[in-house]
Amino acid sequence: MAKMFAPSGREKPLNLTLGKIKMGLTIHYKLSVKENISSAAARELVERAARHAQEIGCAEVGELIQVEPDFPFTALFVTKATGNESEASFADVPAQDGWLVSADPGAGCESVLLALCQYPREIPFRGEMLLTGYAGGWLFQGHCKTQYAAEHGWEHFLRCHKAVVNLLEFCLQIGLTVEVTDESGYWESRSEEKLRATLEKYDGLVAAVAGVLKDGGQSIESPIFERKDFEHLEAKGQHAFKAQLSQLARVQGDLDKL
Repeated sequence: MAKMFAPSGREKPLNLTLGKIKMGLTIHYKLSVKENISSAAARELVERAARHAQEIGCAEVGELIQVEPDFPFTALFVTKATGNESEASFADVPAQDGWLVSADPGAGCESVLLALCQYPREIPFRGEMLLTGYAGGWLFQGHCKTQYAAEHGWEHFLRCHKAVVNLLEFCLQIGLTVEVTDESGYWESRSEEKLRATLEKYDGLVAAVAGVLKDGGQSIESPIFERKDFEHLEAKGQHAFKAQLSQLARVQGDLDKL
């Protein structure tokens, strides 16, 4: 089987977590085909996206994978309301079938998963059946963290971020419905200036948060520590996010007392 899911040069692009929060500039996306097309037609769409990934120079494109029940990285997430926001429950909805390929834009960048899957309309959850919200057709929700491509320079990061955008644009061109949330705003603005400014802001934020957690005795692993300009980034982040970092330090102190 072809290598999948791990970005070039790094098995895990980021292991900086607080609870389930993972930090880093990310493009979130949803691919869908509302029509109930055949599995063969869904496969052809994913194959076309894979060929395009090769054409635009992605560092690596994996083999086409047929998704089977409980295949990793394909689950949808649904929330079960309880009337109390603090007690909301979360459930994952595994795909039943589908097609998937991974494309690696370049070193430091997470792989982009391009897929179309089908899901159950309801799942058993804590003794009852929970509606998943799936209404038929083919669907996939994914994300790609591009931030750590910047370890290899701005131009490399820019190529990787643009490659992800290019792949999602191509999915639109071949008839998929594509919904994108680009944390940098580049999907909407196509402004390299704004993209760079947002990247620098995220670099400062991640460096500052990593510093707070490490200083508080947490075991933290992050590519941000490998940056030669880490202390400069940390200082910028401390200045820009002073209030938020103070709150984080207080929360960490309260947790240490438990």
